[in-house]
Amino acid sequence: MNKKNKLTLCTVVSAILVVVLYILFHETGHLIVMLSAGEVIDDFSILGAHVSGHGGEYTFVSNLWLNANGAVLPLIVSLVYLLFYKKDRNNTFYRMFSFFTGLVPISSLLAWVIIPFVYLNGTAPPSDDCTKFLMSFSQIANPLFVSAAALVIVVLGSILFIKKGVLRNYIYELQALKKEVTVNSDLSQ
Repeated sequence: MNKKNKLTLCTVVSAILVVVLYILFHETGHLIVMLSAGEVIDDFSILGAHVSGHGGEYTFVSNLWLNANGAVLPLIVSLVYLLFYKKDRNNTFYRMFSFFTGLVPISSLLAWVIIPFVYLNGTAPPSDDCTKFLMSFSQIANPLFVSAAALVIVVLGSILFIKKGVLRNYIYELQALKKEVTVNSDLSQ
């Protein structure tokens, strides 16, 4: 298999796999809090990207966790994965999978940076986890604290992503493809 086809296949498969895993961990994050609050789970769907239940007794803190843990659990899994990343491993699938494993959860936190501003403007999406979190959190503190905390986590996660060599290896794979395409183009002339 040539480099272009291999890179394309590895990119598509790893992106799909990471999105499915992200949804699994996101919904599992909600599920953990729901179960700890004593809820009876009615439905758990990865493809539908939702979990629902009834009952349960929520405190102020568990209600915050219910809405935050959808972002927190996949982020924790991603950061732990990045901590164990082996930058010298020369495997295209591993490099593409690792790139998306870091990129998706870290970049999903950008919503938690932006939505507090939108929330203060009164136009936040009502069904969003961050908006639901802010409805409770804003009773005790300014929503911009959430924005600041999320921004710090995005920056620190991005630093880890770069320091561990994930971005470098992703760029290396793209450059190797570009070199192969250039060489093949020169040979065909």
